[in-house]
Amino acid sequence: MGDIFSDLPSSAKPAHEVCVDDFLIARYEVTVGEFREFATDTGYRTDAEAQDGCHGWTRGGQLEKRKEWTWRNPNFPQTEKDPVVCVSWNDTHAYIKWLNNKEEKNYRLPAEAEWEYAARSRGQEHQYSWGNESPSGNVADETTKKELSGLEIWDGYNDGYPYTSPVGSFRPNNVGIYDMSGNAYEWIEDWYGDDYYANGPKNNPKGPDTGKYKLLRGGGWDLLPERARTTSRYWNMPGGRAVCIGFRLAHPGKPE
Repeated sequence: MGDIFSDLPSSAKPAHEVCVDDFLIARYEVTVGEFREFATDTGYRTDAEAQDGCHGWTRGGQLEKRKEWTWRNPNFPQTEKDPVVCVSWNDTHAYIKWLNNKEEKNYRLPAEAEWEYAARSRGQEHQYSWGNESPSGNVADETTKKELSGLEIWDGYNDGYPYTSPVGSFRPNNVGIYDMSGNAYEWIEDWYGDDYYANGPKNNPKGPDTGKYKLLRGGGWDLLPERARTTSRYWNMPGGRAVCIGFRLAHPGKPE
């Protein structure tokens, strides 16, 4: 786990070995349609809706926060099959509580070690979820720059989607999981800790007991390749939200 290629910031170091118990992780990110069912059923208002909106992009590629930008309107078109974005870590827990009650399950967010193990197709030395070759996912590209002129992009790459794409639009990784590099950043259950990689346990690491920031993994449609790396780490406050942030579910259990 961690920066196995030794070219990422210090937050991804040191590379170290961990072991995780059996778990299940969703093939796809939670979609707009799935989140809409929850919001309709419960009347839930996300942090963005209840407060001051969501961080997003103007057409000139300037990062701003506007009250009208929420999961219902992230300032770009989405289908019901696109990953829901503009959701906070708090919002994901409200959704998971509802879904667990509805289906009598034990869904949760993945731990960071679980997420990386799955993204790297059971721990293979893959820079991206698709491997180490040219991109095969939804990241900041030539299509994005046509809509958001000020954004830095992956030069020469065109994924065909200026914003998010329907989940599963690109080929999965070697264990059949989609969009673990790009499309939407994914909330992780763990708190971020500066020294946790160096001092955390080898078996089933779950992050520090407390903290200020929750972890995010996988990069997004509007971000450069480094953020989409399987070992790259990012973090935000539990109430943070942006037009590139969504989530994926995990569950205790043994893969088939």
